[in-house]
Amino acid sequence: MANNHNNLMKRARWDRLLGALVVLVILIVVIVSLAKSCGKNKTGDTPATGESTTSIIDVAETTQPATKSIKLDNSKAIYLSPSTQEDNLYACDEELNEETVMFDIANQVRAMLEADGYTVYMCQDTDNVKNKVNKGNELGCGAYVSLHSNQNENEVGGQGTECFYNANISGSRALAENIYNRVAELTPTEDRGLKDETQRDLYEIINNRYPCCLLEIEFHDNEEGSQWILDNEEAVAKAIKDGIVAFMKNNEAGSAPDESDADDSLAEDSDAGEAE
Repeated sequence: MANNHNNLMKRARWDRLLGALVVLVILIVVIVSLAKSCGKNKTGDTPATGESTTSIIDVAETTQPATKSIKLDNSKAIYLSPSTQEDNLYACDEELNEETVMFDIANQVRAMLEADGYTVYMCQDTDNVKNKVNKGNELGCGAYVSLHSNQNENEVGGQGTECFYNANISGSRALAENIYNRVAELTPTEDRGLKDETQRDLYEIINNRYPCCLLEIEFHDNEEGSQWILDNEEAVAKAIKDGIVAFMKNNEAGSAPDESDADDSLAEDSDAGEAE
């Protein structure tokens, strides 16, 4: 009996020692784990300097919707349409033609207007009358001015300046009058006056939608008239420019016509021709 009791006592001491050892090991593991976790950033902490904090956003989410194009306000701009009739020769010098001389004058008018701060558009020498009118209507300028020199269809000997306008368009007569009066003062011959669209079948006048006029500067089919035009290009250009500026400053033209109606009318072919 004494031996069994001693054996039980020894076993109990070892069990307690083993239990204490296990507890000690567990405590060591816990302490080590806590020590490691203290040296790390917790999830959500501020990242180290240099690391990006910006979240990635899908490109589709940042794409802005397309903006609608805004049509320019050309109500204070001018469209110049010099003649493109290169077959109309000048009597005083048949190396010159109506297109060349009218583009010379138009370029001078353009330079003067731009120096005064106006926006100026001008046709190309490859444009026909339909292209000119379509461009002018698309731009919607406050004034459309067509420049020509004149000739008789059947005989030589015409003289004087005249100007055509569309009486159905508010502002057209005022534009024509401001230009015509100043040019007519320069011409040495008796002039031919202001005329509306009913007096001549002119495509640029009939099919325009904005204030417009077509100026015939003297006659190029006789030597006196054609030479006078060449000798007075700068003075004529200034008179045209002054007339346009006077109109633009006092322009009280109404609103533009309905675009749908105008587009329909322009879609149809017209028999009206360019000025002679």
